[in-house]
Amino acid sequence: MAGRKPQARARDMVISMAVLLVPLALIIWLFTNDPEATVEPVDVGPVLAGAEKESPYPILRTSNLPGDWVPTRVAWAADGDTWITQNPAVGNSWQLGYLAPNGIYVAVQQRDRAVETFISDATQSGKRQSDVTELGGRTWEHWVSADGRTRSLVWRDGEMVAVVTGDTDFEQLDAFAGSLITN
Repeated sequence: MAGRKPQARARDMVISMAVLLVPLALIIWLFTNDPEATVEPVDVGPVLAGAEKESPYPILRTSNLPGDWVPTRVAWAADGDTWITQNPAVGNSWQLGYLAPNGIYVAVQQRDRAVETFISDATQSGKRQSDVTELGGRTWEHWVSADGRTRSLVWRDGEMVAVVTGDTDFEQLDAFAGSLITN
């Protein structure tokens, strides 16, 4: 080997390194490659039917929302029943969430007790803006979270408050809120 040319030794070293590094790179790629997440839609019907029977207020649900909006969360709990947090629900609580075509989660939540705390939680400590939106006979207040990331629409009807929220612009929230109807 001492008599081999420097170019041959360098070539052999490069080949040896490639033999070691290529499989290592493939193993790293296979274990760190994050396949595209698939979103499993939830069946809104049964939970919606139960909420509409039990709720003292009209439940907001979507109508004529384009098919590329995927329902991903639906929950109902009567006051004191177990809520999605595994704690007792404070007030009659409803939540319906969708994944929008642009990958943003948008949801409507309703509650009829401790509404100021509910608004603060749902808007992520948001502040009311001066703008309002009129949709479907409802006046929705514009709210922006403390960090400026989350936008919310808040509608009050007596003791019941509904909040539409998402990390998106008001235009997308308006489109979602405009699809909300009651039975």
